[in-house]
Amino acid sequence: LKGRSESEYAPQTNITRAEYLYFLVRTLGVEARVDGNFDDIDKNAYYYKEIGIAKKLGITTGTGNNKFDPDASITRQDMMVLTARTMQKFKALKAADDITVLGKFSDKGDIANYAAISLATLVKENLITGSGDRINPHAYTTRAEAAVFLYRIYNK
Repeated sequence: LKGRSESEYAPQTNITRAEYLYFLVRTLGVEARVDGNFDDIDKNAYYYKEIGIAKKLGITTGTGNNKFDPDASITRQDMMVLTARTMQKFKALKAADDITVLGKFSDKGDIANYAAISLATLVKENLITGSGDRINPHAYTTRAEAAVFLYRIYNK
């Protein structure tokens, strides 16, 4: 994983949407020919190729109007949705049949409808364990959390 500088990883800093998708695509070795990208992805950005791959393969549809918002911090539920989509396409991860596995989290009601099956899938596979009795879907993901999660999926 790339650090914020040559000597600093900044584990407690929030990870951006672009950073996370860059790491996810590289961790899983996903490849595709990039023939376009979101309007707000600079062609010289280190993550240009990886975001383009994710767009082409339908891993992400962005935030609307052909935008991705690369510098925004990524929420835990959006990190999980992107990961579940990628793993279902390229790692033969089967989507959960129902979301009852989320019942153990006291904040299950905070999970967005679009994210519920993805979160249930990752919980069912023990890739996400939560923090105590919470899954914290709207919290921003730290770089440390992203590193731990990517390590788990890499070894899956």
